[in-house]
Amino acid sequence: MIKNAFYQYLRSSFVLFILLLAPYYVSANITPKPTSSQYGEDHFHLMHNTQISYNHQDAKQVALQLAEFLRPPTGYELPVSHAKNTMKNTIAFNITDSVVAEEGYQLIVRSGFIEIKASTTKGLFWAMQSLRQLLPIEIESRMPINQRSWLITNAEILDEPRFTYRGMHLDVSRHFFDVSFVKQYIDWLAMHKFNVFQWHLTDDQGWRIAIDAYPKLTEIGATRPHTVVGHTYDYKPLFDNQSVSGFYTKAQIKEVIEYAKARHIEVIPEIDIPGHSTALLAAYPEMSCHQQAVDVQAQFGIFEDVLCPREDVFEFLSVVYKEVAALFPSKYIHIGGDEVIKKQWLESPVVKKLMQQHDLTTPEQVQSYFIKRVAKIVQDLDKTVIGWDEILEGGVADDAVIMSWRGTEGGVQAAKMEHQVIMSPYQYIYFDAYQSRNLDEPKAIHGLSSLKNVYQYDPEPSHLTSQQREYIIGAQGALWTEYIKTPRHAEYMLFPRLSALSETLWSNKESKSWHDYSQNRLPRLLKRYQKMHINTAKSSYKPIISSTVQNNKLLVTITTDIADTAIYYTLDGSEPTLASNKYQAPITIQSNTQVRARSYVKSQGQLIGDARLTLSPHLALGKSITLTYPAAEQSAHKLQDGQFAFDQFYSVEDYAIFYDTDLEAIIDFESPTLVKQVQLGYNSGRHRQLHPPTEIVILGSDDKQQWTTLAKVTSPQGPMSVLSFQPTTLRFLKVIAINSKKSQDIQIPKLPLYIDEIAVH
Repeated sequence: MIKNAFYQYLRSSFVLFILLLAPYYVSANITPKPTSSQYGEDHFHLMHNTQISYNHQDAKQVALQLAEFLRPPTGYELPVSHAKNTMKNTIAFNITDSVVAEEGYQLIVRSGFIEIKASTTKGLFWAMQSLRQLLPIEIESRMPINQRSWLITNAEILDEPRFTYRGMHLDVSRHFFDVSFVKQYIDWLAMHKFNVFQWHLTDDQGWRIAIDAYPKLTEIGATRPHTVVGHTYDYKPLFDNQSVSGFYTKAQIKEVIEYAKARHIEVIPEIDIPGHSTALLAAYPEMSCHQQAVDVQAQFGIFEDVLCPREDVFEFLSVVYKEVAALFPSKYIHIGGDEVIKKQWLESPVVKKLMQQHDLTTPEQVQSYFIKRVAKIVQDLDKTVIGWDEILEGGVADDAVIMSWRGTEGGVQAAKMEHQVIMSPYQYIYFDAYQSRNLDEPKAIHGLSSLKNVYQYDPEPSHLTSQQREYIIGAQGALWTEYIKTPRHAEYMLFPRLSALSETLWSNKESKSWHDYSQNRLPRLLKRYQKMHINTAKSSYKPIISSTVQNNKLLVTITTDIADTAIYYTLDGSEPTLASNKYQAPITIQSNTQVRARSYVKSQGQLIGDARLTLSPHLALGKSITLTYPAAEQSAHKLQDGQFAFDQFYSVEDYAIFYDTDLEAIIDFESPTLVKQVQLGYNSGRHRQLHPPTEIVILGSDDKQQWTTLAKVTSPQGPMSVLSFQPTTLRFLKVIAINSKKSQDIQIPKLPLYIDEIAVH
């Protein structure tokens, strides 16, 4: 009978003696979770005289890879040889027909031998990754460890992936990462059983692939003189004085492709068109409709410059894609197709003539025409097109694969149209988003995608039919690097979210459990990552502060995504310590308070996090409020939730939003009420190109007919304005905040006024 290995060993004094001799033993937990697994009471002892064998030439490479991986920490030069049968004290890699799934495997660990069975080399390789996790974490050391033997828990594992496409993306345009890092990135993907690496090689901020026919793409397009400091939409952005440059030669790209191939990872290139092409146009401005000089972009976002749908442009692209197709053996080429601003097309006589010739009536149809022409170029090269979900607009090319990033809607639509789909919704699996709302998180683009959020994402929408779900071939995470300049920052954003996504893509949906993952396997993974010297985020342990309004008071709850994590807090704005209050139950807040909290992670032996929330239990809580101009996206409730957002990173969900309109709110106190101050919170552009109000006016009334001005301020600076006045008894209070309505960004045609809270005292 198979029992829990750890407690069985505790009952054995002999085994306790073995544990003292081999302190590196850990119990077995594999991520992504296998289809089925059973663990026994005994161990296989990996020793200096252990042998590695293979029964088929196709299995030799994996056998050699295991020997190479084991050599640095163990110091063992384990012999690798051909053998038809599994022998004692041997790790055997056997190709067999008994395992049906192409990437499936069977892993058997006994005290006398280890046998790995699969029908393909892929299956053997994924089994090796599971075997790696059965070894003590010290096996991850790349330096010798003085140890007589290494214990591997007896096990029997049957496993195969849920999805055939298990992808991860890396943007090297915004910030360039060298070949050594890209190889390391591929190693991480292999460890977690990903089988696709999408290489985002071109964008507005840099062209990173050498094209022989067009050398200026890298001579000019691979360098920008500086980069925006802070967030790209900051009001009046600043720039550093550091150039960013770099590209991959064809020899380097071939080197990466071969490296990935040895790890059974397909490398898919992305050459993004017709938008996100500023770096291309900086090198060859004649490819635009206006044919004027442009610079490689130093900011991030979406820009007007696009490729022109002319014949010479398609000829140019045919040469580019021909060189790319010859370089990359993948059956796919990603052509982008996202975030195309069509202003230059609409202004171009060339495009107007094209629309007349081809009976095109909308700019979306022009985009469809462009994408279909490029798709034909790619298809003629015997490749399959992948595009972001915008390529559905105006009509999609035949056989195109849709990568759904703006949510799941594009993927659902494509599946219903019988196109293959790769899910990549930014709300769940974009790893450039923040991992918690704690203020000690490094700078990220925006939004929140916690570890739990990633883990609980399911690529198959339940409302699709079983036939439609078959078109969803998998999903892909993304690491965009606008705000990720260094490998250490990239590591922090990847880990451990990469492991959560790997389980989503590999493991059976029914077997997934956040509790099992977070309580049992995550702690061991974090230790393994630490041994690998990976800069790992502990964000899922950090506090989450929330509040609700109850009887005009605020009730504060502090939690973490990881159950049973100890939390310490203060109510005076000071930094919590182990001597501070330990959170036990919800806290009632009766006056203006900044709540701060930190978590104590026992396995780390330290307090982590910096959660803050400024709360104001004020007179307007729970009172009726009328808006002259409605707030967008059902956001009006944020005006009276008692929470200020100025000590949080930017999140659209913190604000009531007024697009191109003013805030004009009337609060009904239901009876005469003494009022002497209004605190108005708003986003004043700290993280985005958002503007404070140009003017704030406070008025009072007894009948909602006659109004008296109580306070007024012009050109407030924010993020909160405090307007005090003579104590006044009134029933109605009107708060006006004037929107400047002067957008300076084509991406924001209607300037939003973001109002945080109307706190009345």
